[in-house]
Amino acid sequence: MKLRRHLSRTAVAAATILLAAPAVFPEVASAAVGEAEAEVQRIVDELERLQTQADILAEDYAEAVDQKGQLDVEVVEAEQRVAAKQAELNELRGDLSEVAIRSFTGSGADVLGPLFSSPTQYGEGLQRDQYSRVALSVGTTTTDDLDELIADLDQEKADLESKRAQVEALTQTISEKQEQTEQLTAQYVEARVDAEARLGEEIRKEEERRAAEAYAALQAELAAQQQAAANTSSNGGGGGGGGGDTSNSGGTSNSNSGGSNDSGTSNSGNSSGNSGSSNSGSSGSSGSSGGGSSAPAVSGLAGIAVQAAYGQLGVPYRYATSLPGVSFDCSGLTHYAWGQAGVYLPRNSRAQAAATPRVSPAAAQPGDLIFYYSPISHVGIYVGGGQLVHAPNSGTVVKVASVSWNKVTAVGRPG
Repeated sequence: MKLRRHLSRTAVAAATILLAAPAVFPEVASAAVGEAEAEVQRIVDELERLQTQADILAEDYAEAVDQKGQLDVEVVEAEQRVAAKQAELNELRGDLSEVAIRSFTGSGADVLGPLFSSPTQYGEGLQRDQYSRVALSVGTTTTDDLDELIADLDQEKADLESKRAQVEALTQTISEKQEQTEQLTAQYVEARVDAEARLGEEIRKEEERRAAEAYAALQAELAAQQQAAANTSSNGGGGGGGGGDTSNSGGTSNSNSGGSNDSGTSNSGNSSGNSGSSNSGSSGSSGSSGGGSSAPAVSGLAGIAVQAAYGQLGVPYRYATSLPGVSFDCSGLTHYAWGQAGVYLPRNSRAQAAATPRVSPAAAQPGDLIFYYSPISHVGIYVGGGQLVHAPNSGTVVKVASVSWNKVTAVGRPG
C-alpha cells in the first residue's frame, strides 16, 4: 500500500539519520535529529488521521445499525396499527352489511344488493357513498366518521411504506459503512504495525508527549475554573469540588505519559504515575463531585460499572455488538458495563454523550465515560490513574490503555 511504502522509506531514512548523526559535525547532527523528529511527528499525525477516520466511520456504521433497529420496531408497530385500522373498517362495513340486508331484503329497494354481490364493479367512492347512505339511515355513524376512518387507514399505510423505505435505505448505508470501516481500519492497523516495527520507540514517545501536553493543559484549565469558583463563593458560598479533583489530577498527570491507547502497549504506564494514581483509582465510590460544585457527584454504582468492564477484558471487538463474553464495540462495552450497574445508556457513543452530564476531562473519575473526536466517535470507561477500559477497533480486544487526552472531546458521568 502507498502509505505503508511511504512509512517504510521514512522509517529507514529516519533510522539512518539517527544512527549517523553522532559521526558528523554537531550542527549537521542537530539538523539530522530535528529532521528525524519532524518525520516521526508526521508519521504520528498520519496514524492519528487514519484512526480518527476509521473510528468516525465505525460510529456512523453503529449509529445506522441503531437507527435501523429502532425503525424495525416502528415498522412492526405501524403494521399493527394498519391491521387494527383495517379490522375496524372491516367491522364497520360488516355491521353496515347486516343493517343493509335487514333493512332492504324483500323491500324491492335494496340499493346495496349489487354492491354485496359484485363489489369489484364499484369504485371506492361509490362504495363509500352507499355505505354512508345506509349508515345515515340507521343512525349508526356519519359520513364524516367513515371518511375519517378511511383517511386514518390511508395515512397509516403511507407511514408504514415510508418507514419500510427508510429501512431499505439504511440497510444499504449499513453495508457501505461497514465495508468502508473495515477497509480503513485495516489500512490503519497495517500502517501502525509497519511504523512500530521500525520506529516504535520514537512513535511511542511522541504519542506520550502529546497526551501529557494535552492533559497538562486540562489541569491548568481545571485549576483556573476552581480558582474562579472559589473567588465567586468567597463570601460564604463554599467553593466545593476541590478534594476529589485534586487527588485525581495529581494521580494521573504522570501516568498520562505512559502512552497513547493507539499502541495498545502502554497499560503499565510510568511507575510514578501508578503510585500516584491509587488515590484516584479508589475514589470511584467516594461521592466527591470530581468537577466542581456544578458537576454531578460520582455515582455509588460507578465501581460496579468499572468491574463489569474489567470482566470483559480480552473479548474481541466487533462492530455494533454488545454481547458479554462474545464481542463488543466501544459503545456496546460502556452500554453493558453501566447496564450491569442498573443504569441505562443508549447504544452508540454520540447518544451516550448526549445523555450524560458533562464534567471537566481533568476531573474524570472512575466510571466516567471518556469520549474521543469531533464528531464523537469513540468511548471508553475511565478506571483511574489516567487509564480506561475500551474496545478499540476491529482486530483488537477489550483492553486497558492510557487515555489519549489529546483526543478527548468530552467526559460524561452516568448514574
